[in-house]
Amino acid sequence: MKVATFCVIALLSISHVAAADLAKLGWLAGHWVGADGSYEEVWLAPSQGSMVGSFRWVFPDGRQVLEFLVIEDADDGVKFRFKHFETNFEPWEKNEPNTYRLEELTDSSVTFIRILENDKVPFKLNYSRQGDALTFTGEAESGDGEPLVLEFLRKK
Repeated sequence: MKVATFCVIALLSISHVAAADLAKLGWLAGHWVGADGSYEEVWLAPSQGSMVGSFRWVFPDGRQVLEFLVIEDADDGVKFRFKHFETNFEPWEKNEPNTYRLEELTDSSVTFIRILENDKVPFKLNYSRQGDALTFTGEAESGDGEPLVLEFLRKK
């Protein structure tokens, strides 16, 4: 009986997370810049069921990573999607965007889990905010290797 009760509670909490109000991600909105200025991310405030963002990372040799980011309140829960682009707008991903589902949401942290297979991007993504500092962490599914951690400060 205890196991069945636990399973019901777990399922209810998962469905609650999936139906999370996108407005609760408002803390992510803003212009965020890495300490050395080589990377930055911009998020617009939630509006009409979506948040739109962009990311740019410029390397010393001139190479760039560009991403277009969307978080949306879909029929089956909150989804995070993104694609990489060359500076000429040629997409790295020729088909589907990298797609994640909302796993956990608090007042200052959000975690997404990849739902479409693509071993070239992290399995788990997390954003967490403390005041004017934002941390992005991307982790492999196996948990092996070093996670990608990017530290941002709010641009004034």
